[in-house]
Amino acid sequence: MKKNHCIIGLILCCLLMIPSAQSQNIKTKRTKESKFVYMTSLGFNAGVGILKFENRQIDNRIMVFNVNQLLAYQFNPYVTSGIGLGVDVWKKTAFIPLTANLSINFMDHFVTPHWYVNVGYAFKWYVSSKPEVMERVIQGATPGWHLNSGFGAKIKIKDNLALMIAADYRMQNTTLKYSVSTNYDYDYSLVTTNRTVNKYYHFVGVKIGLWYW
Repeated sequence: MKKNHCIIGLILCCLLMIPSAQSQNIKTKRTKESKFVYMTSLGFNAGVGILKFENRQIDNRIMVFNVNQLLAYQFNPYVTSGIGLGVDVWKKTAFIPLTANLSINFMDHFVTPHWYVNVGYAFKWYVSSKPEVMERVIQGATPGWHLNSGFGAKIKIKDNLALMIAADYRMQNTTLKYSVSTNYDYDYSLVTTNRTVNKYYHFVGVKIGLWYW
Protein backbone atom coordinates (compact mmCIF):
# COMPACT_ATOMS: atom_id res chain seq x y z
CA MET A 1 0.00 0.00 0.00
CA LYS A 2 2.79 2.37 0.90
CA LYS A 3 4.45 1.59 -2.42
CA ASN A 4 1.25 2.49 -4.30
CA HIS A 5 1.01 5.76 -2.37
CA CYS A 6 4.59 6.62 -3.38
CA ILE A 7 3.86 5.92 -7.05
CA ILE A 8 0.69 8.02 -6.98
CA GLY A 9 2.55 10.87 -5.28
CA LEU A 10 5.31 10.73 -7.90
CA ILE A 11 2.77 10.84 -10.73
CA LEU A 12 1.03 13.85 -9.17
CA CYS A 13 4.36 15.68 -8.82
CA CYS A 14 5.14 15.04 -12.50
CA LEU A 15 1.72 16.31 -13.55
CA LEU A 16 2.19 19.48 -11.51
CA MET A 17 5.61 20.08 -13.02
CA ILE A 18 4.41 19.85 -16.67
CA PRO A 19 2.43 23.15 -16.68
CA SER A 20 5.32 24.87 -14.94
CA ALA A 21 7.79 23.63 -17.57
CA GLN A 22 5.45 24.65 -20.39
CA SER A 23 5.05 28.11 -18.87
CA GLN A 24 8.82 28.46 -18.61
CA ASN A 25 9.26 27.42 -22.26
CA ILE A 26 6.65 29.95 -23.42
CA LYS A 27 8.30 32.68 -21.36
CA THR A 28 11.73 31.82 -22.82
CA LYS A 29 10.30 31.85 -26.35
CA ARG A 30 8.66 35.24 -25.81
CA THR A 31 11.92 36.62 -24.43
CA LYS A 32 13.75 35.54 -27.59
CA GLU A 33 11.05 36.98 -29.88
CA SER A 34 10.64 40.31 -28.02
CA LYS A 35 13.71 42.48 -28.44
CA PHE A 36 15.13 45.75 -29.74
CA VAL A 37 15.95 45.66 -33.45
CA TYR A 38 17.57 48.09 -35.88
CA MET A 39 17.38 48.73 -39.61
CA THR A 40 19.63 50.75 -41.91
CA SER A 41 18.12 51.37 -45.35
CA LEU A 42 18.84 53.05 -48.68
CA GLY A 43 16.21 54.12 -51.19
CA PHE A 44 15.89 55.58 -54.68
CA ASN A 45 12.66 57.25 -55.79
CA ALA A 46 11.39 59.10 -58.85
CA GLY A 47 8.75 61.80 -58.82
CA VAL A 48 5.31 61.12 -60.31
CA GLY A 49 2.36 63.34 -61.15
CA ILE A 50 1.88 66.93 -62.26
CA LEU A 51 2.27 70.06 -60.11
CA LYS A 52 -0.33 72.71 -60.98
CA PHE A 53 -0.20 76.36 -59.87
CA GLU A 54 -1.65 79.62 -61.25
CA ASN A 55 -2.11 78.92 -64.99
CA ARG A 56 0.95 76.68 -65.14
CA GLN A 57 1.82 73.05 -64.61
CA ILE A 58 5.09 71.15 -64.48
CA ASP A 59 5.93 67.46 -64.29
CA ASN A 60 7.35 66.12 -61.05
CA ARG A 61 10.70 64.81 -62.35
CA ILE A 62 12.54 65.01 -59.03
CA MET A 63 14.85 62.12 -58.16
CA VAL A 64 15.27 61.36 -54.46
CA PHE A 65 18.05 59.46 -52.70
CA ASN A 66 17.24 58.59 -49.09
CA VAL A 67 19.04 57.06 -46.11
CA ASN A 68 17.20 56.00 -42.95
CA GLN A 69 18.08 54.55 -39.55
CA LEU A 70 15.35 52.81 -37.54
CA LEU A 71 15.34 51.95 -33.85
CA ALA A 72 12.41 49.65 -33.05
CA TYR A 73 11.02 47.05 -30.68
CA GLN A 74 9.91 43.65 -31.96
CA PHE A 75 6.86 42.55 -29.97
CA ASN A 76 6.62 39.17 -31.70
CA PRO A 77 7.71 37.63 -35.04
CA TYR A 78 5.02 39.62 -36.84
CA VAL A 79 4.83 43.17 -35.39
CA THR A 80 7.62 45.73 -34.94
CA SER A 81 7.29 49.43 -34.10
CA GLY A 82 9.78 52.23 -33.51
CA ILE A 83 11.23 55.60 -34.53
CA GLY A 84 13.15 56.43 -37.69
CA LEU A 85 15.46 59.29 -38.64
CA GLY A 86 16.73 59.86 -42.17
CA VAL A 87 17.81 62.18 -44.96
CA ASP A 88 15.97 62.69 -48.26
CA VAL A 89 18.22 64.38 -50.84
CA TRP A 90 16.56 66.15 -53.77
CA LYS A 91 18.41 67.90 -56.61
CA LYS A 92 18.28 71.37 -55.05
CA THR A 93 17.32 70.68 -51.45
CA ALA A 94 17.16 68.06 -48.70
CA PHE A 95 14.81 66.99 -45.89
CA ILE A 96 15.37 65.25 -42.54
CA PRO A 97 12.30 63.08 -41.84
CA LEU A 98 11.61 62.07 -38.23
CA THR A 99 8.94 59.37 -38.29
CA ALA A 100 7.05 56.74 -36.32
CA ASN A 101 7.29 53.27 -37.86
CA LEU A 102 5.07 50.21 -38.01
CA SER A 103 6.37 47.04 -39.71
CA ILE A 104 4.47 43.81 -40.31
CA ASN A 105 5.80 40.36 -41.23
CA PHE A 106 2.97 38.24 -42.62
CA MET A 107 4.65 34.91 -41.82
CA ASP A 108 7.22 33.57 -39.39
CA HIS A 109 9.42 31.95 -42.06
CA PHE A 110 12.86 32.26 -43.65
CA VAL A 111 11.28 34.47 -46.34
CA THR A 112 8.18 36.48 -45.49
CA PRO A 113 6.06 39.16 -47.20
CA HIS A 114 6.80 42.44 -45.43
CA TRP A 115 4.87 45.73 -45.18
CA TYR A 116 5.88 48.98 -43.46
CA VAL A 117 4.66 52.55 -43.00
CA ASN A 118 6.51 55.61 -41.67
CA VAL A 119 4.59 58.78 -40.74
CA GLY A 120 6.07 61.98 -39.34
CA TYR A 121 7.53 65.39 -40.08
CA ALA A 122 10.42 66.30 -42.38
CA PHE A 123 12.65 69.19 -41.31
CA LYS A 124 14.70 71.21 -43.80
CA TRP A 125 18.42 70.65 -44.17
CA TYR A 126 19.11 73.19 -46.90
CA VAL A 127 17.35 74.76 -49.88
CA SER A 128 18.59 76.61 -52.96
CA SER A 129 17.57 80.28 -53.02
CA LYS A 130 17.83 80.48 -56.81
CA PRO A 131 14.99 79.30 -59.08
CA GLU A 132 15.58 76.48 -61.56
CA VAL A 133 16.63 77.79 -64.97
CA MET A 134 14.08 75.87 -67.05
CA GLU A 135 11.03 75.84 -64.79
CA ARG A 136 11.85 79.05 -62.87
CA VAL A 137 10.58 77.61 -59.59
CA ILE A 138 12.05 76.59 -56.23
CA GLN A 139 10.76 73.17 -55.20
CA GLY A 140 10.68 71.74 -51.69
CA ALA A 141 11.12 75.14 -50.08
CA THR A 142 9.72 74.47 -46.58
CA PRO A 143 9.43 71.60 -44.04
CA GLY A 144 6.24 69.56 -43.89
CA TRP A 145 4.49 66.26 -43.23
CA HIS A 146 6.15 63.12 -44.52
CA LEU A 147 4.87 59.62 -45.26
CA ASN A 148 6.41 56.59 -46.88
CA SER A 149 5.17 53.05 -47.19
CA GLY A 150 6.20 49.91 -49.00
CA PHE A 151 5.62 46.23 -49.60
CA GLY A 152 8.20 43.59 -50.35
CA ALA A 153 10.07 40.64 -48.89
CA LYS A 154 12.16 40.13 -45.77
CA ILE A 155 14.82 37.42 -46.07
CA LYS A 156 16.62 36.00 -43.05
CA ILE A 157 20.38 35.76 -43.67
CA LYS A 158 21.60 34.78 -40.20
CA ASP A 159 20.13 34.44 -36.71
CA ASN A 160 20.70 38.17 -36.13
CA LEU A 161 20.53 39.58 -39.67
CA ALA A 162 17.82 39.94 -42.33
CA LEU A 163 17.60 41.63 -45.73
CA MET A 164 14.55 43.61 -46.85
CA ILE A 165 13.74 44.56 -50.46
CA ALA A 166 10.56 46.53 -51.14
CA ALA A 167 8.72 48.73 -53.61
CA ASP A 168 8.53 52.13 -51.90
CA TYR A 169 6.07 55.05 -52.04
CA ARG A 170 6.91 58.45 -50.56
CA MET A 171 4.89 61.63 -50.00
CA GLN A 172 6.32 64.98 -48.95
CA ASN A 173 4.22 68.00 -48.07
CA THR A 174 6.13 71.21 -48.80
CA THR A 175 5.86 74.44 -50.80
CA LEU A 176 6.69 75.46 -54.34
CA LYS A 177 7.91 79.00 -54.94
CA TYR A 178 7.51 80.81 -58.26
CA SER A 179 7.20 84.28 -59.76
CA VAL A 180 4.32 86.15 -61.34
CA SER A 181 5.15 89.38 -63.20
CA THR A 182 2.76 92.03 -64.47
CA ASN A 183 3.05 94.10 -67.63
CA TYR A 184 4.70 96.85 -65.62
CA ASP A 185 7.28 94.72 -63.82
CA TYR A 186 10.64 93.48 -64.94
CA ASP A 187 10.83 89.66 -65.12
CA TYR A 188 12.85 88.57 -62.06
CA SER A 189 11.82 84.91 -62.29
CA LEU A 190 15.39 83.75 -62.98
CA VAL A 191 16.74 85.24 -59.75
CA THR A 192 13.86 85.35 -57.24
CA THR A 193 10.23 84.37 -56.52
CA ASN A 194 7.17 86.23 -55.27
CA ARG A 195 4.54 83.49 -54.90
CA THR A 196 4.22 80.35 -52.75
CA VAL A 197 1.84 77.41 -53.05
CA ASN A 198 1.49 74.35 -50.80
CA LYS A 199 1.96 71.01 -52.59
CA TYR A 200 2.09 67.27 -51.98
CA TYR A 201 4.96 65.64 -53.86
CA HIS A 202 4.61 61.94 -54.69
CA PHE A 203 7.42 59.46 -55.45
CA VAL A 204 7.79 55.75 -56.23
CA GLY A 205 10.92 53.63 -56.13
CA VAL A 206 12.78 50.86 -54.36
CA LYS A 207 14.11 50.46 -50.82
CA ILE A 208 16.77 48.06 -49.55
CA GLY A 209 17.37 47.60 -45.82
CA LEU A 210 19.33 45.48 -43.36
CA TRP A 211 17.60 44.41 -40.15
CA TYR A 212 19.93 43.45 -37.29
CA TRP A 213 19.66 42.75 -33.56
